[in-house]
Amino acid sequence: MPQYELILCKEEKEGPIFAVGLGGLVIGRSPEADVVLDDPAISRRHARLCFESGELLVEDLGSTNGVMLNGGRVKRSHLKHGDRLVVGDFTFLLKETAEPTGLSSLISYERGGTVFDKILGEGGTGRLPVLYKAAQVLGSVFDADELLRQILDTIFEALPAQRGFVLTFDSKTGASEIRASRTRGPKSEGLPVSKTLTDYVLTQRSAVLTLNAQEDDRFSAAASVVTHNIQAAMCVPMCGREAVIGAIYVDTGSQAKPFNDDDLELLTAIGRVVGVAVENARLYQENLDGQRLAAIGEATASIGHCVKNVLTGLSGGAQLIDRALEKSDHQTMVQSWPLVRRAIERIDNLVQNLLSFSRDRKPDLAPTNLDQLVEEVLDLLRPRAEKAGVRITLQANAPDLVDMDRREMYRVILNLVANAIDACEPTRGAVIVRTITGRDGCRVEVADTGPGIDPEILPKLFQAFMSTKGSAGTGLGLACSRKIVQAHGGDITVRNNPGTGATFIVTLPTSAQDTRA
Repeated sequence: MPQYELILCKEEKEGPIFAVGLGGLVIGRSPEADVVLDDPAISRRHARLCFESGELLVEDLGSTNGVMLNGGRVKRSHLKHGDRLVVGDFTFLLKETAEPTGLSSLISYERGGTVFDKILGEGGTGRLPVLYKAAQVLGSVFDADELLRQILDTIFEALPAQRGFVLTFDSKTGASEIRASRTRGPKSEGLPVSKTLTDYVLTQRSAVLTLNAQEDDRFSAAASVVTHNIQAAMCVPMCGREAVIGAIYVDTGSQAKPFNDDDLELLTAIGRVVGVAVENARLYQENLDGQRLAAIGEATASIGHCVKNVLTGLSGGAQLIDRALEKSDHQTMVQSWPLVRRAIERIDNLVQNLLSFSRDRKPDLAPTNLDQLVEEVLDLLRPRAEKAGVRITLQANAPDLVDMDRREMYRVILNLVANAIDACEPTRGAVIVRTITGRDGCRVEVADTGPGIDPEILPKLFQAFMSTKGSAGTGLGLACSRKIVQAHGGDITVRNNPGTGATFIVTLPTSAQDTRA
């Protein structure tokens, strides 16, 4: 019995090819049709091609707009080689092949979803377990390349494939990249990369099964088909939500183990679920890259703003000293020097905070007397507090030695107490520092009688470049302090009382462990 294939013609060029098997095929708008035509003018089941007494016929299935054969409308008619069928705005050319066509099966993009649902409706044997296993990989592997490698392993377990690869396609640049590959055939056969076959799948968005690529008119002329001795092969699109983002290819090498239509349907279904997963991973990475760029831009702007303010103060102090030097005015120089010194301190503080925030530093743990450490910080800050009219009180109750990085914890406590003094300045209040030890660890509490923290700011208080001091702050102090404390195995929390003050609480384990080891 002669073999036929139905070719969809687009702008006088041959497009997708549909093999007419013994069971014939249905043309229509329904996703369940063999040839899916997405057009309102096409009925859900528009027409059917079928064999009767060894001859091929076309039959109108009660469509609204009818079927045209060689220019005339028909209800039921015999077909022969070279006939042209018109269904709506679509034109098909019928070709007879003396032998079974090399392109034995083709699943259109529209029909791919129906194939997936069909496999889901199967029982616990056959292809469904393979699809479940692929879904398990998608749910447990989050690196895209590793995911594709494991998916390819799953395919090789289920199908008689000897060689295969997975490639992704960037529609913006037109570039494709092989992300995973595998071969279990003779090494001399190598990995096949048939650009002709993969390009066909990517452009036509259809899954292809060819039983003999060497004799398939669409691929036989390609050098890669001959070079890699490609015989039976399948290539299916990896479909995202709206577009094709890649392809999965497998072949049997020189082994005489042909694929069948069930294999093509299984590979098509896998391409559907994998395509969505890869698309999600790509969108996540693009979003992450965008967030990183935004964060870098925000950080650069914040640092630049802070440095500008510091340089303004430094420049003003330098100008006063220059004028004093011109007039040999010693008193003005003495009065101007604190401006310069304060600007230098702020630059040093900014640089130290940037270094701490941008790198992971392993704490240099050593037994430290916490009460003594806090006393040293308060001794340094008392002159500043007295000048601001702020009273500092220490309630020490941590006589035991605690494992900590003395230098880093000094900076943390210094930052918290300095912030508390600044918070009290408008009202000339008080700062109370408490040290407490217990079985679970030790605490340092820094409380102030300032106005408290705006509840809207509170959730973002420990974020980098978040400052409540306007141009006077860098926005890095609290972020760096929390990072240092967390590296010790502890944390910083805040107890806020709007209108009456805030308390920052540093909690440390008695024997701190480096969490970054």
